[in-house]
Amino acid sequence: MGREYVLPQISTTINVTRAPYLLQIIRPAGKTRSLTELSVTEGFEANLDGVRGFRIGIDASIWFFHAEYGKEGENPVLRTLFFRCASLMRSPFLPLFVFDGPKRPECKRGKKVNRTSHKLIPGMKAIVESFGFEWRTAPGEAEAELAYLNRIGVIDGVLSDDVDNFFPSNNLSGNRSNPVLNAAGKDDKNHTKVYRLSEITDHHDIRLTRGGMILIGLMSGGDYHQGGLNKCGTKTAHGLAKCGFGDTLFQAAQSKTREQLKSFLITWRHELCHELRTNSQGHIGTKHPSLANSVTPDFPDIDVLLSYTNPITSESMGCSTGTFRPTWLKEPDLGKLAATCEFYFEWGYREAIIKRFRTVIWHSAVLRILRRAVLELDKKAHGSTPPATPKKSGRLVQVDIGTPSKMIAKHFSSSNLDDGTVSEDDDYERLVIKIYSERRHVSTDEILEYRLEIAPAQLVHLAESGIKGIRSPEGPDEW
Repeated sequence: MGREYVLPQISTTINVTRAPYLLQIIRPAGKTRSLTELSVTEGFEANLDGVRGFRIGIDASIWFFHAEYGKEGENPVLRTLFFRCASLMRSPFLPLFVFDGPKRPECKRGKKVNRTSHKLIPGMKAIVESFGFEWRTAPGEAEAELAYLNRIGVIDGVLSDDVDNFFPSNNLSGNRSNPVLNAAGKDDKNHTKVYRLSEITDHHDIRLTRGGMILIGLMSGGDYHQGGLNKCGTKTAHGLAKCGFGDTLFQAAQSKTREQLKSFLITWRHELCHELRTNSQGHIGTKHPSLANSVTPDFPDIDVLLSYTNPITSESMGCSTGTFRPTWLKEPDLGKLAATCEFYFEWGYREAIIKRFRTVIWHSAVLRILRRAVLELDKKAHGSTPPATPKKSGRLVQVDIGTPSKMIAKHFSSSNLDDGTVSEDDDYERLVIKIYSERRHVSTDEILEYRLEIAPAQLVHLAESGIKGIRSPEGPDEW
């Protein structure tokens, strides 16, 4: 996740990879932050919706695009997706993957869109579910659906590795060729540029609203109309947005019928051309009479305009928000994770799976278990006394909040392992054995971290419960 962007409360989808001028305009409003610090402070600690995590939306097609570069081993694309999900689970993010739906546009960025579902979508969904992440299929484009979900508060942000969904509300996206550096000037692959709509709108040099961004996309080229206005530069388009032409255009597209919009655009174009010829508000630098003369009677294309302002989403399809609002209660299923690895990857046999999980999964699993323990504590926060457990003698024994084995088995495995193998005494065996040290490091913006010793026996047991034994090592000395 080399370069990231967070954009709150914006609902316009404009591809900044294809429109780098827009990124240049809003760059002064960006603030560098650690992804870990962001998810901890604005997710786990802030706990605004009681879920102890930062709810983040992801356009699944972007992850497929980058995973196609994976070439190693069996099912290299799914292998890449697996390890990316594992990386995402190392912080208290609560991901929601959104897949493109059947009503997405036929053409985009000048190319015909292939509406055939990606053949690896079932495999990706299996991986996502094993990690305890949420997924859904949008009616149209995932980008637009993510913008809508962010706007109504279902998610807190949108993650994209190539700056693709730059304007669906809160957005995190990336550009590996120009990574964000930490305070020490190093690329730790854990830092992001954070942009907030209020800061983009209020910044003296930017002053862009949603309507202004749409206007820049229409005049300089975007996803649905690459050409824009001939010889219209970024500075001019930005100046016209400051004049308010984007806001009035957006409001009209949202409130008027198609016929009313046609009539509105006649006056709107006249005022736009007048500003280009006179620079009466002083935002476009100089007069542009030739550009005014090039504005055609059909600018902007109404279909293109409505693609930006009124995209196909669950809202436009009349769906109730309650029908798709995630509960965010799922946890990684260690048995399913092991079974998924066994099915898809050449290293999917017991010894290799457990060895990989030791370095790739246990760290994240412990973090999620501790989060779950806090959620359990939150539930009991209004109680007058700490929970107590009855012993065989009938005496109640006070129990400290922690990570009891039965809680781990209940939430982190779908296998029926409550068969008496977890004894009363076992339930008090510690997952966390010792806190070795603590630190504050530049890679996480100096938030407090602990180095732990854990006893992973139960985690191993839960993972092994999902392994069916359908694979064996390729060579006797491989592990």
